[in-house]
Amino acid sequence: MGLDEEQLEAFWRTGRDHAGNTAEPFVDREGGWPLRCCLRDSRAGEELAIVAWSPFRWRGPYAEVGPIVVHAQPCESRHEGGQVPVQFRTRRQILRPYGRDRRIAYDRLRLVRPDGDIDRAIAELLDMEDIAFVQVRNPLSGCYSFAVERADPTESSVDATSGMSGA
Repeated sequence: MGLDEEQLEAFWRTGRDHAGNTAEPFVDREGGWPLRCCLRDSRAGEELAIVAWSPFRWRGPYAEVGPIVVHAQPCESRHEGGQVPVQFRTRRQILRPYGRDRRIAYDRLRLVRPDGDIDRAIAELLDMEDIAFVQVRNPLSGCYSFAVERADPTESSVDATSGMSGA
C-alpha cells in the first residue's frame, strides 16, 4: 500500500510535511529516487521533495516520523496494490512486523535480499496471528517504503495509514 491519499493531498495543497516543514522541491537530474507517493522510481527531470512523514495515524513511541521522497506536485498514477512493486524486488528490504498492540515485533524482523522471495516472507509474517501489519523499509536508512496489511483487515485492531485498515 502506498501513502494515505488524504495526507498526500494535504501535503500537495499546503506544501508542509508531517513535521510542519515547508517542502523544498528540486529537479531530479538522474532519476532513480524511490517515490513513496506512487511506488515507483523517479525519472530524470521530475520535480521531487524529500519530506518528513509518518505512516501512522496514532501517536506513540513506535509511530516515528522519517524522510521519504514524493513528487512535489500531485502525480498521475498510484500503485494499485495487490503485489509488491517491481523495483522493490531488486533491492534489499527490511520487513518490520507490528503486533496488534502497535509495537514492533523485534524478534520477527527480516532482511529480504534482492531477488529474494519478498512476497513469501511478507505472507509468512502475516500468517502469524499476533502480527497486524508489516512495514517494508530500506535496510540502510530505515526509510519507509510501503506497508502490507492482513488479508482480512477486520481482524486487526490497528488504525494506521498507507492503506492499512483497522476495526
